[in-house]
Amino acid sequence: MRGTVKTRSCFLLIAIAIFLAGAAQAQDSTPTAATPAQVPDQTSREASNHTGGATEIIPVTTHSLTAQRAYEMGMVQREDRLFVDEGLAFFREAVKADPQFALGHATLGYFTTDPKEEKQESALAEKFIATASPDEQLLIRWMNGTKNGDLVPAISAMNDLLAKYPHDKRLGNLTAEWLCSNQGAFDHGEAILVRLLKNDPRYFPAMNNLAYCYAMSGQPGLAPPLMTEYVAALPNEPNPQDSYGEIMRMLGDYPAALDHYRKALEINPNFNASQVGLATTYALMGDQKKARAQYLVAIKGTKERPTQVDYRILWAMTYYRENKPLLAQQAFLRVDAEAHLAGLPVQEAEIHRTTALFNPNATVALKELDEARADLSETSKAKLLSGDRDTELASILQTRAFIAVSAGKTEVAEAALKLLAEMAQTSRNIPVQNSYHSANGAVLLAHGDYAGAITELQEDAQNPLSLRLLAQAQTKAGQTSDAQKTLATLAAISDERVETAFAMPAARAALKRDTSQTAQGGAH
Repeated sequence: MRGTVKTRSCFLLIAIAIFLAGAAQAQDSTPTAATPAQVPDQTSREASNHTGGATEIIPVTTHSLTAQRAYEMGMVQREDRLFVDEGLAFFREAVKADPQFALGHATLGYFTTDPKEEKQESALAEKFIATASPDEQLLIRWMNGTKNGDLVPAISAMNDLLAKYPHDKRLGNLTAEWLCSNQGAFDHGEAILVRLLKNDPRYFPAMNNLAYCYAMSGQPGLAPPLMTEYVAALPNEPNPQDSYGEIMRMLGDYPAALDHYRKALEINPNFNASQVGLATTYALMGDQKKARAQYLVAIKGTKERPTQVDYRILWAMTYYRENKPLLAQQAFLRVDAEAHLAGLPVQEAEIHRTTALFNPNATVALKELDEARADLSETSKAKLLSGDRDTELASILQTRAFIAVSAGKTEVAEAALKLLAEMAQTSRNIPVQNSYHSANGAVLLAHGDYAGAITELQEDAQNPLSLRLLAQAQTKAGQTSDAQKTLATLAAISDERVETAFAMPAARAALKRDTSQTAQGGAH
């Protein structure tokens, strides 16, 4: 699995580019705060990050040796081995041992999926930030900024840290992971990871993330060789097999994906990411009964309540996948009640957005999206950091524009676009920017401005809904060959997103129909 944490503006990309140009010339710097006493679990990390007398990793400031050890074990489990629940447990242990451990609070807030815990820990990190070293404070500002939408100072802090600590492998890997998985800044993430592996060809977390960056950025052929090396180097670890499984699933090789997921579970039956991987692969293969059974196993395999609800959403969506809308609606009603009881407004909103997408009645679907926005109301806002709320709200408005344009309700789409435009003017959150471009493209398509629509929709080329509209715009513009390529791109997407479940089957059916018609025409 890859490490993912839940934002394209020219300013953002220019800022990263400026860093990349300058980091290569950066001089090694000694941290201004004293490096803490080494602990057994940290020895190999500290030793591998030294090239001379100066410390080249960010120091960790805490008065508690127990907190320090727990924090390092949390990073080993969460970032190096990809044991997500175990990593969170260690971070919680760290801040319990030292309640004023600012970086510990920030790290827990960064990785947790619980919105209440996320907001609480981010606030505690800010409260105790003065107790941290200056460089830790930069890391805290980066972590908090990525979650609360304050991206400009977050990027600035990231650049400063990467320039000062060019040999801190974990820092580079963490940053590249965020750039690739959350920002879609693949070139920049890949550049950092390639540099890390050049300095240490056996730094396997970077190898893992580089394979994912290649797969997500349209260079899938570069990923399997890295996975082969990763698996061979760590034969007793489950994550290499799990990552190989996910890469093969992304490439559409479902039998190979299942094989790797099973091998991961043979190594460690409790590696729950592979259990979810099995379920999603079965769902993509069309075997929804097996998928539901595997999702239920995965739900039991995690103690994290938000993650359980996320898996329940995937479980319920299998009914839509097999065209059983009534059963799907009943299942989602139950999951919605669970999400509400658990205090998870983003999941509640996602449930309403999902049922809206699959509802053929546009009027009812738009009401579902009203419910989704209500889930993010002022009452729920108190539970969420602004970045999380803005990301979900943008997704709801984008979906609203998509459904409205598809139903010929152009004024409704324009109203959604207006709200997105206001958000995009003040937000550097990439999902917000992409949602704006997608909605603008949808409205331009509705007005017959096909060239403008194509340009805008291409800005959101990772979203199946945008790809579906892009193919329509290209067809109407007479760009038949480009439309076929877009449909092929859409048909090849193999992930668990609701947008994929909604848009991908129709794309595959259209390509199959076109192929059949071409074959029949050739026969005559």
